[in-house]
Amino acid sequence: FEAGIESQWVNGRIKLDVTYYTRRSFDQIANLTLPDESGFTSFFTNFGEISNEGVEIGLGLTPFRTSSGFIWDIYATFTHNKNVVVELIEGVEEIQLRQQFFAQGASAVLRPGQEYGLLKGTVHDRDQDGNLLIDPANGQMIQALEEEIIGNPNPDFIAGLINTFTFKGFTLNAVFDWRQGGDLFSNTIESLLGRGVLAETEDREINKIIPGVYGDPNTHEPIRNENGQKIPNQTMVEVNTLWFGNTFAINGANEWVTFDATTFRLRELSLAYEFPRKLIESTPFGSISLSVVGRNLWFSAPIFPKSINFDPEINQFGSTNTQGIEYGATPSVRRFAVNLRVSF
Repeated sequence: FEAGIESQWVNGRIKLDVTYYTRRSFDQIANLTLPDESGFTSFFTNFGEISNEGVEIGLGLTPFRTSSGFIWDIYATFTHNKNVVVELIEGVEEIQLRQQFFAQGASAVLRPGQEYGLLKGTVHDRDQDGNLLIDPANGQMIQALEEEIIGNPNPDFIAGLINTFTFKGFTLNAVFDWRQGGDLFSNTIESLLGRGVLAETEDREINKIIPGVYGDPNTHEPIRNENGQKIPNQTMVEVNTLWFGNTFAINGANEWVTFDATTFRLRELSLAYEFPRKLIESTPFGSISLSVVGRNLWFSAPIFPKSINFDPEINQFGSTNTQGIEYGATPSVRRFAVNLRVSF
């Protein structure tokens, strides 16, 4: 089901396009595991129901349009989509979309009543107050027995802003993007932190204490003193252990290298010139335009470690339905182009 409205005011200088949609998909296809004693490990079957609901808004403005030919056009977009797994096949509480690439890696899963493709991975033990449990023998964290949901790769919304300035044959165009939310597990950042090549791992000549309370690695419960009170952690660890132990990077839990992927980006900047007809009327060309284009010129991902300049837009699995997982993907690049366009 889809409904929308399109309207224009002030001689077309204000344009509004709003669309709401909802869709239910039934009998999806998935690979379900079987007990080994059945003689098979898995089988493909139809299952469940998935819902998609969202809104798309486009707003166009022309703040300036002068008699001299100067025009400033603005077009803004806003998109919000919520993709929910309504139900799975009877008796199945979770389906894994993709197996872990490496031991202790994150995976994408489907759970009834939850958004599509949640990230599941290892976490560290905490008490009921949210304090980390620390092993008194080494000052490191205690890994929980069960994996948990550590992130949601689906963004809260995606917005865009296009500014176009036109004057006497010249057109300047700038495209800005804003992606709010959506989590990403990054094996690249985990590796770089663990190997001490980022600025966040400097000041290595001192020992540090991880905030938390002492816990028992056997019972996974806080250790209490004779008065029944939890004991704050006072065991120091080396900086090397802080990033290469059961702590915050390599050998640690997946939750510490899963980041909010909010990103601000200058998607494209271009300058074009359309040659006047008077200059080309004696040529065989009907039109000539020359443009210079730059793409992905600047971005900011404020939640990621500052020193790596990491671009969370990289897509590890191409056009598949697994999102929010990155294993040593190729970094994004800036692109520049010069275009000459002619017609006859």
